[in-house]
Amino acid sequence: MDHYRTLQVARNAEPEVIEKAYRALSLKYHPDVVPEDRREGATRAMQRINEAYRVLRDAESRSRYDRSLVPEAGGRGSAWDTFMAKGLVGMFLERVIPDR
Repeated sequence: MDHYRTLQVARNAEPEVIEKAYRALSLKYHPDVVPEDRREGATRAMQRINEAYRVLRDAESRSRYDRSLVPEAGGRGSAWDTFMAKGLVGMFLERVIPDR
């Protein structure tokens, strides 16, 4: 799941833009404001929206998330790219200590 796509913002969006997008989507998809027949889908949407906002609102978790992304179009998106971005030690530490 792409958190930027979920919140409908660019990858270089400022924190204020991310918060504004989160608030707008919350108002649109909150289960308390949608009709009963759409509540289940709205609940799932809000779970995705909340998760995306939780990751992107914090600078450290956003940075960690950004490093985990496959490069945008034009990049190879391969294991080699991951190795070049993180290095062997970084990849090992990420496996051993996932929340670093």
